[in-house]
Amino acid sequence: MISRFKDFIKISFVQDVGILQVGKFLSIFLGAIGSIILARLLKPELYGTYGLIFAFVGLVGIFMNWGGMYAGLTLLADAYTRKDKQEIKNALTYFLKITILATCIIGVLSFILAPFLTERLYDSSQIGQWARIILLGVFLSIIYSLLIIVLQVVRKIKQLTILESFEKIIHSLLPVLFAFIGWGLVGIVWGHFISAFIFLILSIFIYSSLVKKDELFPSLREIFLNFRKIKLSKYFNFGFSIAFDKNLGRLVSILPVIFLGIFASTQEVGYFKIAFSYIAISSLILEPISRLLAVQLPKSNANNLQTLKDHFKKTTVYSGVISALLIIPFTILAPYLVKFFYGVEYIPSIELVYWLSPMMLVSGLGVGISAFYRTVNKMKTSIIINTSHVILMILLVFILIRIYSSTIAVILSLVISVILSLIAHLLVIKNIFKYASKNN
Repeated sequence: MISRFKDFIKISFVQDVGILQVGKFLSIFLGAIGSIILARLLKPELYGTYGLIFAFVGLVGIFMNWGGMYAGLTLLADAYTRKDKQEIKNALTYFLKITILATCIIGVLSFILAPFLTERLYDSSQIGQWARIILLGVFLSIIYSLLIIVLQVVRKIKQLTILESFEKIIHSLLPVLFAFIGWGLVGIVWGHFISAFIFLILSIFIYSSLVKKDELFPSLREIFLNFRKIKLSKYFNFGFSIAFDKNLGRLVSILPVIFLGIFASTQEVGYFKIAFSYIAISSLILEPISRLLAVQLPKSNANNLQTLKDHFKKTTVYSGVISALLIIPFTILAPYLVKFFYGVEYIPSIELVYWLSPMMLVSGLGVGISAFYRTVNKMKTSIIINTSHVILMILLVFILIRIYSSTIAVILSLVISVILSLIAHLLVIKNIFKYASKNN
């Protein structure tokens, strides 16, 4: 058994998961501490407003995501493996060009219309004013995203983890610091902007240093000069289909806050955010596995179908067990932990934890679904299921809100739609394997 364990931890995938997991634990810890401090400083009503600001920014982010990250990562990995210097430059150029284009069209338009849109959604134009500052920070993060892609492709996992952990520290520290000295929501949003500006400068410096050490990578100047030579149509469909599918998943996580902002009070938004953040810790812990499966499953598939099936099945079962083992004690201890960490003001969040727990209990079973569809080139199937998921959730909200309170109606809609969608995905994947085995 000891020998098997030693062999197991020597596997590069396992080592990379371990390194990323360490960074993720640090990220979760910092995020939790930041969330607790902000919740206590702002109190439920202002914390709910804080949630609405970032829900709006997240909604804008969905429309700004045209797949540059996914296409860039895949194309760059392939080009770097082949040591194709020109294609490496083309992949990086495409990422920057499509991301800047989306920012100039959707981002700028959203920046201009933000107060008008939040007035219509939440009856508050001030939320849009604050969201503008966060959006500026999002615009500045493009080079940081480029650097993350490069570090992931060249498998500098330690450096990637250190960078992401440091980013999380600054991103958590500055908003909390500004809120603590009495600047409130204004300090929080400017803290996020300043964090983004710091990492813009740092990312330029790190990437320039990397270019000097690896001649395969072009300078930022060479990438920008290459803009005219890259036709977006060459790579757009590949990345956009993945982005569309991912955006549907992000939309599901944002919709509850959007609906609560429309139908409920900002206090109830604050209670929901605390409950969801508390119970969603397991899914955050499993994120590094999901991230690395995007690379590992294609390798498994390259060997043979049975290897892909075995790896997917094992990952699904293990992740499901880990998720359940985390959620059960967290749910049982909710009355004590929520009250202890967040304060008596957030006691109403405890009931919401119970309503959300069935969804999170099974969430680990879905850790490899997205990577699987990309591996077997079945993105259309995933998009159909996820589109049905969003439609079902919206319909359930308008049906259940007539029976339950707005908060419970929104949560039930989320839980039911997520569980049914997960079942649909797993049944479809089972049939895909069954059909593929017959053809082989």
